[in-house]
Amino acid sequence: MTKRAALMLALMEPPPGLEEEFADWYDTEHLPQRRGLPGFVNGMRWVALEGFPKSLASYDLASLDALADPAYLAVSGANSTPWSRRLLARTARAGRMRVEVEQIWPGTATFLPPRKTARLLAARYADVPVQQQQAFADAANALAKTLPGLAQLRVFAGVRDAATELWVLMEFGAPVTLSMLAPVLGRIAGYGADVFNLYAPYDRDALR
Repeated sequence: MTKRAALMLALMEPPPGLEEEFADWYDTEHLPQRRGLPGFVNGMRWVALEGFPKSLASYDLASLDALADPAYLAVSGANSTPWSRRLLARTARAGRMRVEVEQIWPGTATFLPPRKTARLLAARYADVPVQQQQAFADAANALAKTLPGLAQLRVFAGVRDAATELWVLMEFGAPVTLSMLAPVLGRIAGYGADVFNLYAPYDRDALR
């Protein structure tokens, strides 16, 4: 059976006073390390314009098996670097969420090149029954067609704390705002979003 393409998201809030070190850690150690692992198709960083936590790292995966690969396990959890363990402990207190989901729409698409994406919407919809997930994806696709500047829509499914969750990721080629998107996407097929964050591609120089 062919494994589904997958996605891992790491949403984190850098603690006050650690923003510069957090950026150094991600830019010089963590993201390059992840990008080189088997099954990691890409790795990108984003900064929240609206929503919480502020930092988002996204990783397209060949499948969720990448997270069980010995190469990944060798540099994760208790095997993480001392720098990673120290910073991750601090972000856990400030605000952190990890997401592991499989792509159910359109199938195997990956993130567009950063130069083609001005904004990214990441929205979570909880407790959508498995039998309703395809109808949800169809509804999201129909709604997306009404939005100006949409470059790509993807829908992902997973389980958190024994409950189902769907994530909708939309990449836009031009700036948009949550006030533009919420009336259309805040509720899809009867299910409301409990995470609804808008991001721009990470550019450290632009944040200085």
